[in-house]
Amino acid sequence: MKKDHFQNKNITAGGAFRVMLTGFIIMLLAALFCAVYFSLKMKEVSEADTGTYEVYDRHYVFITDNAEQKFWNEVYAAVKEEGERSNAYVERLGENLNVNYQTEDLLRIAINSSVDGIIFCGEDNEETVERINEAVRKDIMVVSLRQDIENSDRQCFVGVNSYDLGLEYGKQILEIMDSGQMQETELSISEDGTVLEQRETDRQRPPKICILEDDSMPDSKQNLITLAIQDSFSEARPGEENLPDIEIKRIDSSEAFSAEEAIRDIFIDSENLPDIMVCLNSVYTECTYQAAVDYNRVGEVKILGYYTTDAILDAVEKQIIYSTMQVDTQEIGRQCMKALTEYYESGYTSAYIPISTRVIGREEARELLQEAEVENGDG
Repeated sequence: MKKDHFQNKNITAGGAFRVMLTGFIIMLLAALFCAVYFSLKMKEVSEADTGTYEVYDRHYVFITDNAEQKFWNEVYAAVKEEGERSNAYVERLGENLNVNYQTEDLLRIAINSSVDGIIFCGEDNEETVERINEAVRKDIMVVSLRQDIENSDRQCFVGVNSYDLGLEYGKQILEIMDSGQMQETELSISEDGTVLEQRETDRQRPPKICILEDDSMPDSKQNLITLAIQDSFSEARPGEENLPDIEIKRIDSSEAFSAEEAIRDIFIDSENLPDIMVCLNSVYTECTYQAAVDYNRVGEVKILGYYTTDAILDAVEKQIIYSTMQVDTQEIGRQCMKALTEYYESGYTSAYIPISTRVIGREEARELLQEAEVENGDG
């Protein structure tokens, strides 16, 4: 009995050892498998990173304010595309940040990051001038867009010539005046206030013109546009004294809805409603035509717009907007990159590069909308 019991104990111990050894081998194989699998995956990730990693010759930043985002989105896309052709990376500084930085703060960030160049559109103030001058002292080239920072050391300004823009608006105003579209309503009213008759007659007085401009726009640019409009009148009608009255309405752009509210206030004051409204950016154009629709003033107020979004083109085609100015965003991108490249290759570039504009009327708007439909596959 004792001998059998001893043999059973040996068999039990041997079986336990074999189980433990088998478990150890399985765990070791599993560990080796995981290690090999992890190593292969890390190699795949490393190879993928190596494949997408690019080295650029230069690093530029694109800085604009928060207004006219559609316009600046197109300009940035054009600048970035042009930059890739010359192996330059263009970063849109300030995008997707939790903090809404002012353009002056973004300039400071760009300078501290030691970028190669700055493409800038922002308010012309003392701090902006100081930051731009600091960038230039540190061999960072600065290109200003849309409105020039006149008192700064920026190397190049890319934008529409203000005087030429005013001449184009002046031509459109004269076209409206000569087309017989300027009419006013005459009412025949009885003693008890009943309207007996209503008829449209040609306007005997010169039209009232209101120019809507950003309150951050320099006085020099405003004066050039106004002067050009007046010059176009004097040239077309020499010696005539009864010329249109021009009013400048500066719109507060500090808050998101300030432009919309200010423009609606103009339409609410029906007694002083202008006959022609000239809008100097896309935001004012869209706010003005929407107010004309909301207050039933379509056709009564002639709107001269700026830029060509789908909404603006649709309004021109429907003649809610009389005409609008098309600005070539692709040309802006090309010229910005051309100026930066020239400066770094030769040390020189043009101080001013003009951007062309084109008047878009009803027929042109219809053609552009049809082209867009074909490109989008809707035609």
